[in-house]
Amino acid sequence: MRRNGSIAGLGCATSAVVLALVNVSAPHARKTTAAAQTMLCRVTIPRKHSAPNPAPPSFNYGNSVIRIALYPPNGKLIAGRLAGGGKMATISPDGSIAAKFGWWRAGSGKIRISGRRLDARAPPLRAHVPDGYGSGFQATGLMFPTTGCWKVTGRYLKSQISFTLLVSKSRLGP
Repeated sequence: MRRNGSIAGLGCATSAVVLALVNVSAPHARKTTAAAQTMLCRVTIPRKHSAPNPAPPSFNYGNSVIRIALYPPNGKLIAGRLAGGGKMATISPDGSIAAKFGWWRAGSGKIRISGRRLDARAPPLRAHVPDGYGSGFQATGLMFPTTGCWKVTGRYLKSQISFTLLVSKSRLGP
């Protein structure tokens, strides 16, 4: 609730900071600056210990039933050209962001993946989980419809893991 140019319960200076972080020009979604998004999105950072056997150590986040090779380890997925060359993810013609992720599961069968944007309204994440992989490694393709803060959940048997990524586009372009 606003009173006299400030948000109720907050001083004028704090109100100015809050209002500077939020761009209210979009009719259905809050947009924030890149710096504010980084502060507001609590990304998942994998711990620095090895995966439980028999998962390879590169599958750095999860449990003994389902794990993911969470890359980048800082929780910030940047689509497009990177300053050092190469790409983490690609920008599709419709503006969505496609990234490949490797998963590990203890057995055979399909991993179910879902995801939603946490900081604004957006269509749900789309996941491609191809057949043809036996037990252990499972390649997947994740399609983020927009940039922003995304929570991704992978399920296998009765186990699940969730992680949060900040998805953005490179200033260097596609």
